[in-house]
Amino acid sequence: IGTAVLPAMADTEGSSTGSFNLGNAAPQVTAVALYESDESDPANEMTPPTEYAVKIDVSDSNTLNDIDEITVVIKKDGYSGNDDVHNQSTYKWTPSGNWELVGPTDTLWSLETNKTPGDLTATSGTWWLHFKPSKVATEANWDIEVTAKDNSSATGTNSTQDIPMRLYVEISAVDASYSFGNVNLGTTENNITEPSDGNIGVTAIANGAYKLESKTSTTWTGQNTNDVATVNSSSGTLDDGEIRLIDNAANSYSGGSKVQTDEYKPIAGYSTLSGPTTESGASHAIYQWLDVASEGLLPDTYQGTYYVQIADAA
Repeated sequence: IGTAVLPAMADTEGSSTGSFNLGNAAPQVTAVALYESDESDPANEMTPPTEYAVKIDVSDSNTLNDIDEITVVIKKDGYSGNDDVHNQSTYKWTPSGNWELVGPTDTLWSLETNKTPGDLTATSGTWWLHFKPSKVATEANWDIEVTAKDNSSATGTNSTQDIPMRLYVEISAVDASYSFGNVNLGTTENNITEPSDGNIGVTAIANGAYKLESKTSTTWTGQNTNDVATVNSSSGTLDDGEIRLIDNAANSYSGGSKVQTDEYKPIAGYSTLSGPTTESGASHAIYQWLDVASEGLLPDTYQGTYYVQIADAA
C-alpha cells in the first residue's frame, strides 16, 4: 500500500486596488426661451406687471446632480450695473434652496411658481422660472442671460436677446372732487378754491416717457334747477349759458389750454414727461380756471366731470 503526500499550498489569490480620476464635464445651457405663463405660448415681448415663464434647458454629462446653481439675469439691453428696479433683476436656483429672487428686493419684481426637473440623475432637463417685471421696468429691449455652474465651478451660459418691454402707464386721482367756490356771471380766471392748495392732484406710474391729457363733459348741470351750462372749448366771447375751462401744469391762466369736450388733449406743461417713475409714482398738480358767460345761467351749484388720462408721449 502506497502513501501520497500532498505538497503544502500557499495563498492562491491576490488583489490590488485600482483607481482613475474622472474629469469634470462643464454644464451646458442648451436653450433659453421666454413663454407666456401657460408655458405653451412663446412670448415675443413683455408688458409689466404680467407673469412670464423662462424655459431653461440644461445638460451635464456628470448628471444634473452635478449642478450647483443656475442664475438668471433679466436686464435692459446694454445695462451693466447692479440689480435695479428699472434695469435688472436676478434669480438663482440651488439644489437646497430652489428658486429665489436675489434682487432687487422690496420692489414689484416677483418670483412666481417654478419647476425643477423631476429626475436629477438624468444628464439633461428643463427648469422653469416664473416671474413678473415691475411696473417701472424701463420701456426698452431686454435680455435674459442664464448661467449654470457645477460643483467644480465650471460654467455654461446662454441667453435670449432683444425682448421688447412695452410701455406701462397708470394714473390715479389724489383729489376725487374740486370746486371753484362762489363765482359770478361775466367773470374769468376763477381758480380752484377747494382743495385748498388750488389744484387737482394726480399720481402717475410709468416705465417710459408719458403725457397727461384732459377733457370734460359737454355740459355742467345745476343740481337744484337742472339748468345746463354748456362748455365752450374754443376761443372768443362766451355765448349766453356757456362756460370755459382752462388747465395747465403751472399756476398761470395765460399759459393754459382750453379743455376740450370731444377728445383728450395734452395738458399744457404735461405733454412730455420723462420716465420711468418710481414704483409709488410721480405726483402732478393740475391747475384749472373757470370762465363764465355774462348771461343765461340760473343761480345754482353746477357739476360736471373732468377727465384726466395718461398716455404714451411718443
